[in-house]
Amino acid sequence: MKLSARWLALLAAVLLPFSFGLKAEAAPKVTLLIHPTLFKAAGGPTGIVAELEREKGIKVEVVTGSGQKGLREKSMLSFSSGGGEFDVVTFIDPWINEETIGMFEPLDKYISSAPAAYEYEDLIGSLRQVGRFPKPGGATYGVPYRIGTGIFYYRKDLFKKAGLSPPKTWAEFLVAAEKLTQPGVYGVVQRGKSGTSVEQDFLRYLHSTGHGVLSDGKYKCLLTRPESVKMLEIFAAPFQNGWAPPDMLAYGRDEYRTAIMQGRAAMGLYFSPYWGLLTNPKKSNVADKLGWFLVPTLDGKNVGATYNGGWWLIMDKKSKNKKAAWELIMALTNKKNQLRAALNWANGPTRSSVYKSSEYLKKFPVAKDWLTALSRGTAAAQHPRAAEIRDITSKEVINFLQKKKTAKQAMADACSQLAAKLR
Repeated sequence: MKLSARWLALLAAVLLPFSFGLKAEAAPKVTLLIHPTLFKAAGGPTGIVAELEREKGIKVEVVTGSGQKGLREKSMLSFSSGGGEFDVVTFIDPWINEETIGMFEPLDKYISSAPAAYEYEDLIGSLRQVGRFPKPGGATYGVPYRIGTGIFYYRKDLFKKAGLSPPKTWAEFLVAAEKLTQPGVYGVVQRGKSGTSVEQDFLRYLHSTGHGVLSDGKYKCLLTRPESVKMLEIFAAPFQNGWAPPDMLAYGRDEYRTAIMQGRAAMGLYFSPYWGLLTNPKKSNVADKLGWFLVPTLDGKNVGATYNGGWWLIMDKKSKNKKAAWELIMALTNKKNQLRAALNWANGPTRSSVYKSSEYLKKFPVAKDWLTALSRGTAAAQHPRAAEIRDITSKEVINFLQKKKTAKQAMADACSQLAAKLR
């Protein structure tokens, strides 16, 4: 039977909207708020986010924050407004705390339903725990994306000349620091500049005891413990005895990296990713003379325990694109891309398999010991007053460095001030 032109037109009018509706369905889109350095570590605009769009059809709009402070301000403004402006955000560990988790999407259901190939358990256990809150056994709010730890980099030639082996105890470390100090070369270099610099370097010593400034959960100040006081004395000993540069209190990141690169220091406890810079023959005078050793401990056991710091991926609870947001988190942290990012874009990997990879070990022979340090290390206090904790700790560490107080008094005063902030 032939349909009249009138019936054909009517049929088209009914079916056409359905046809156009299917074609016009928008591709999933998510917005990522990320530190610019971290975005470079994901390959930038032509890297992982571009691949996600090609493979999954998920469009990623990238917004970069201006440094840690700017990124945190942008993200918290978005979270508190409840508008879901940013679906996925990069957060450092202290920002995952009791005041923020109510704005984050719990991720356990996504993790449990992730494809087997994602292998969530391959992410380093100590880092997975940081993403959980409260401690212990809380829900998962963050997936580790980029990480660094503490490790000693040292002059192999100077150690050999002095007849020294890499120390495994802090007592051996102090013996080496004194013996390595010669005209033009200091035994140890560390940061002493107030604020983040001196606080982070002290934490790398302190966390070798298995704990940091505060206990988990109840946030009890641990600085008055005998081992904490001892670690402050050890941290200060090179400076107070002339085995470290006399202007160490002005040393920040660039100064203490430059000191060893110019051959003015025998060893230093460094942020692990600095290895590539320190061993770059175009920038370092001692590139072929450097080795490494794990952070000592008081008793020589559990060597390598130190302070870990890095970035986690958070999903906004108000995200309107949660399925696509989770796909983005998996893309940034899966096994393939963590290895690619580590090899090609200088990312600090968060997966055990990367550190064990023959490709990665060939490029970074130190990677095996990086993994040991990361696995044994702990994070800073995940507390809303993290900035104030840093300032108080920094101030009292410097008070002892300058011999204005005893180590015991400095740590007691720090705990007293912290108690007022933690109430």
